[in-house]
Amino acid sequence: MSKKKPKQNVKSSGLFKGNKKRRNLFFISLTFFIFKIILILSIQNGGWLGADGENYLNAMQGLINDGIFSGNDLLSYWPAGYSIILWILSNLSTLHLIEVISIFQTTIYFIACAYFAEKLRQTPIFRLAVPTAFILALNPTLSLSSFAVGYESPVAALLLLSIGLIIHTQLNPSNKTLSKTLPLVAGLQGLSAFFQPRCLLISFFIFLIWGLKLSSRKQAALLVITGMAIVMILPAGEIVRNVKAKGVFAISTNLGVTMRIGAGDSATGGYGKNPEGLTCDPTPPATKVTDSQLVGCVINWYAHHPVKTMQLVFNKSEFFWSPWSGPLGNGTMARNPWMKIDPIHNIAESPTGAKLVYGWIGKTISWLWLLGGLALMFIGFGWIWRKGELERLIAMLALTPIILAWITSIATIGDHRFRVPTMGVSLFLQVAGAIALKIKFMKTTGLSALEPKASAR
Repeated sequence: MSKKKPKQNVKSSGLFKGNKKRRNLFFISLTFFIFKIILILSIQNGGWLGADGENYLNAMQGLINDGIFSGNDLLSYWPAGYSIILWILSNLSTLHLIEVISIFQTTIYFIACAYFAEKLRQTPIFRLAVPTAFILALNPTLSLSSFAVGYESPVAALLLLSIGLIIHTQLNPSNKTLSKTLPLVAGLQGLSAFFQPRCLLISFFIFLIWGLKLSSRKQAALLVITGMAIVMILPAGEIVRNVKAKGVFAISTNLGVTMRIGAGDSATGGYGKNPEGLTCDPTPPATKVTDSQLVGCVINWYAHHPVKTMQLVFNKSEFFWSPWSGPLGNGTMARNPWMKIDPIHNIAESPTGAKLVYGWIGKTISWLWLLGGLALMFIGFGWIWRKGELERLIAMLALTPIILAWITSIATIGDHRFRVPTMGVSLFLQVAGAIALKIKFMKTTGLSALEPKASAR
């Protein structure tokens, strides 16, 4: 199946030691999962509303009242997929719906993190498994996002699961394994696109990168075509729903609106003072601009304003990678659970603290945080890439969704919330970057002998 069989994880101390390491790694994710379940049952309502939480719940209410073909405007403006999942979960309990959502999303996140870390343990980059498991469990924004009503946490979990399954296929190369894994990966990516149509682009490139590792172009083309055909099933269902409910042939109708907000002479690249953004007139005799016409209007404006476009590209990139708080913070993460305990946010509440946080010291620290995180991510990508063939595949599968999310933000609005769905893989690459720097430091200082040998794992 593959061009070259990847290196296998050699267990020099027998099967029992392998099982022990697997068990210990699993307990990392399990321990934090149990802690989070206890926390859900302890806090008020069992969770929080995300940035668009009310909209998703109101759309769900439309489904409860009128069924799958509800004419509720929110179901066509936003992708209906996440609200449909909430509708299904509401059958378990409407009184404790937030708790049910939090437990459901936390369980998916736990399974994804545990599986991804276990698959890393079986690869030549096994040393990343334990720190990655800890970081995924402990990162407050990503881990606690499973308590929030929003698609971001499930999409992040589904991406980790998908990559883990592809790693499994490469570790066990056979047509049988591929035929079993492909529908699973496609189904997970289809569910991601059901929640957020932007994931369709990520899905395509995941299958393309995976396909290029197969032995022939015919196999690669078949994998991409079959995978994307399965991925499109659920999004196509959303289109059918919208056609019957509203006469709209689209998954959602908010792409043009978000693109318009991020464009125009007065645009900042984010949610600025002018919430409408670029002015786009309807094409006579129509009196209302359609979503597709808004998209064309924005693209045309970019083509005729190259200087302003480059400025907006920089601004949107800055906003996308900006910290959650502080002078550079820009986006719709005000309901980030981390903000409840964020020391920077709390310091800025006093006049003296605000002067410190938003002055030159705060700006310097924010830029160091932003650029440092980016540098660590790319260092990690390069370190993994140089390891071998399987590692190159893992590196590409991790970095590509991040780049695509970044590009999507540039095309629409600069918002740091847009990077949450890919935070699992960006944190993984940053862990790799930290370990790469540690190894380089140890070699420079003559401590490389302390590094564990591959044969000793």
